[in-house]
Amino acid sequence: MTVITRQLNGKPLTNGVYMDGSASAVTVRGSQELGALAENKNAERALALWLGSYKSENTRRAYRKEIETFAAHAGAPDILSAVSLLLSLPDGEAHQLASAWKVDKIRKGLSPASINRSMAALNSLVKSARLHGFTQLRMDAKGIKSKPYRDTRGPGTDGIQSLLAAAHNQDPRKAARDVAILRLGYGLGLRRGEIVSLNIGHADLEAGAVLVMGKGSSELEPLTLPANTKAALEAWLAVRGTDDPDAPLFVNVSRAHHGERMTGAGVYHLIRCYLGTKAGVTARPHGLRHTAITKALDVFSGDYRKARAFSRHASLDTVRLYDDNRADHAGQVAQAIDALVSD
Repeated sequence: MTVITRQLNGKPLTNGVYMDGSASAVTVRGSQELGALAENKNAERALALWLGSYKSENTRRAYRKEIETFAAHAGAPDILSAVSLLLSLPDGEAHQLASAWKVDKIRKGLSPASINRSMAALNSLVKSARLHGFTQLRMDAKGIKSKPYRDTRGPGTDGIQSLLAAAHNQDPRKAARDVAILRLGYGLGLRRGEIVSLNIGHADLEAGAVLVMGKGSSELEPLTLPANTKAALEAWLAVRGTDDPDAPLFVNVSRAHHGERMTGAGVYHLIRCYLGTKAGVTARPHGLRHTAITKALDVFSGDYRKARAFSRHASLDTVRLYDDNRADHAGQVAQAIDALVSD
């Protein structure tokens, strides 16, 4: 066991870290000492300035959740105590703490994307805090290598047709909402985070466009509404119950959370569990996007530029992965070279 004792604001702080030898369970101790750090107002200011720098409410919510999870792992009584601890540490100890969190996530079998998001949150928080003079820490928490897209086909157009049929076959108001969500996920290839962040004012039906805050973007981007998607939005807005431009476009219609903005988790449950089960289709929100991008390559004969413009992917290489999976280029090459040698 390694025990580290130091002074913070004139108070001793002991932080014990142990590893079981397999690097699969790393625990940070010191909850009693961490409790005293809740009085540190700098942590509150640092957290507020960091989260406030993001325009997207979804991003702010997701990053705050990451730090709350980090606090629980570190044994801190609250999020401010965890931030105080992190910003007070020397570089080496801070990276030890970040690595312990990463090891714990790997042990739990979390995806590379989830782990990398957590490390990115720590890096971003520390960078902001350093910029504002709250710490001298330089954080460079390393993620893990993500695997490229495997199945980029999604449920296919037949699957989406079945999902739409299941959505239509329910209460008219809920049907209108669910059809509009499906149409945006497929017809525009929107991510679920983009769908739930939409307000009524973002749907400009007269202009035939919807304003979307894309992934990693700080500006709204107008996307042209195709006919079926526009009609679905018109049908939903006709029964939405308000035309307030600042109101969320998609809300819960259940009794428990009636009128509240839908969350990404809610859209996932709707498509993966509810509509997918009704339709007998294995699907998830991102699968609609996968199918849309794959079909865009089909319709435009593998035109990467058109597919990239539609998908709004930053890298053309990502679109090439869709095309490789769509056309099975590797399989075609295997067939050709296999035939060159006979028994």
